[in-house]
Parts: sequence; structure tokens; C-alpha cells
Amino acid sequence: MFKPSKKVNSKGFLLLYLLVIVIMLLLWVSRLQITQPETRDIPVALKPHLVSPARQLPQFLLNSKGKQVLTNQSFKQRWSFVYFTHPHCQPECGAVLAVLNNLSQFFAAADIQFLLINYDDQQSIYETEQVKPALPLYTGDKQILDTVMKAFGFLFLRTQFKQGYQIEQQHDIFLVDPKGRVYARFKPPFTSFTLQQQFFALRDFYARSE
Repeated sequence: MFKPSKKVNSKGFLLLYLLVIVIMLLLWVSRLQITQPETRDIPVALKPHLVSPARQLPQFLLNSKGKQVLTNQSFKQRWSFVYFTHPHCQPECGAVLAVLNNLSQFFAAADIQFLLINYDDQQSIYETEQVKPALPLYTGDKQILDTVMKAFGFLFLRTQFKQGYQIEQQHDIFLVDPKGRVYARFKPPFTSFTLQQQFFALRDFYARSE
């Protein structure tokens, strides 16, 4: 009768163990989001605004009141300005919306889009008279909105009360490049003129470095 050698069994077990470890390491590495180091020579004036490295938007789908859809593919082949808002943002968001409206009029002849995203999943922005946006407005369910906000790096704070809640948010404007990546971020205070100048500088840098 054949009797298996303990030495052979030990060697086989060791090889199997090593194989399992290698497979686990490969799976772990494949799931890592490896951030490439910044190699571009970024001008000092652009460093406060540039997202480095640019963040690729994930797949998502949002809807407007008119049943229009906004997906990650909607950002390809053009520059896009994006602002996150909610139904009760006034008066804080009023100045930002005015800046975006002025900016959109300045770039009316250019293939640049200006978009608003309602991130308050607890109330439709169309249920209140506080916000009557002149720019395209999109929203979606909580899970999708959370994914989009994480990709942009947008943060807000919701304080719950016995009756209702209060929201505090960042009033930054985001710039998405023609590759569908979050490319820059503008923090207030700003004006439509300063955003114009910063956008021109960013676009020139993009043309030289991409």
C-alpha cells in the first residue's frame, strides 16, 4: 500500500499556502487606487485652484425636472463649471449663483456648460420658491449623490432638529475638464471676472501639460 510521505505533503502544503498568499496580494493590489505622483511644473498662481492629480468622475446618472439626464459622459469634450446647492440655500448661495449666471453669459458663445446639482435627497429643489435657477439643475437618489459628492470632494453638514433640519455647505465652484475629470476648485470669495481670468490660465496650462 502506498503511504504518502510527510515531506512531500509538507512541501505541497507550503506551495499551496504561497499560492494563496500570491493570489490575495494580487487581488489587494488590483483594488488599490494608486495615485500617480504629480510631475507637472504647476505655476504658483494655479496651485490654490488646481486639483492635483485630477480626479476621474465615476459612472452616475442624475435627472432634471425636464427629464434631462446628466451622466459622467456629459462632461466629455467640453469644460464644465459645477456648483452644489439645495432648496434652502438662500441667501448664502445667492452670490455664487449670480457669479455663475454672469459667467455663463460671458461664455455664451463657447462650448462650456454650467451645472447645478441639488444634493439634498430629503427634499426636491422644485418644492420651494427659494431657488429658481436659471442654470440646468440635476438631482438623484442618496446613493448616487453620495458617489458624485465624494468624487468632487464636496462636503456639507446637516444638523437635525425636532422639526426640520439645517444645512451648512461649502460654496466652492468646481471645474471639470474635457476628459471628465475634476480639474480645479474655486473657493469664495470670487467674482465672475476673477473666475474668467483663472479659467483662462487653467485652460492654457491644460493645453500645455495634457
